[in-house]
Amino acid sequence: MLSGAELLRLVKEGKLVIEPFSEEIIRENGIDLRIGEEVAVLLNNPEPLDPDKLKEIKLSDYYKVFKTDSFVLQPYMKVLVTTLEYIKMPPDVAGLIGVRSTFARLGVSIPPTLIDAGFEGEITIEIHGGAFPIILRKGMRFAHVAFYRIQGDVITYKGKYQGQRGVTLPR
Repeated sequence: MLSGAELLRLVKEGKLVIEPFSEEIIRENGIDLRIGEEVAVLLNNPEPLDPDKLKEIKLSDYYKVFKTDSFVLQPYMKVLVTTLEYIKMPPDVAGLIGVRSTFARLGVSIPPTLIDAGFEGEITIEIHGGAFPIILRKGMRFAHVAFYRIQGDVITYKGKYQGQRGVTLPR
């Protein structure tokens, strides 16, 4: 796991790109991510969605996407948010995203989310609401990334979400 000091060094050397960057997001052993302006609410649609046929499906039947400066995460609601930060990962470093402890104590959770070595883009993250409504705002630090140096031969990310901006629905 990389220390905050090591991450700051990587940023200053241009090996890890975070835009917009603020030293306040560098933590003891990772960085905090802030909520961006785009949200996608996962709708309760009883029609089964076949992941192998995404190109044939009208995704607006399953997601409501909008831009906002704040929204209320209702109890047990699931949403996708984009990060404020655009990140360009080094070829030998990966990141694991989790919810910040303050939000975990409020009952909010994030499924484990990996940032692959070589990935570049804003991050789309799923958030699960807890037992009571929570106000989430653009710019709020809500997630934490722990970074790990990869051992052995590196295969960098070259997937379909490279360069994504805003909430990116499944492709």
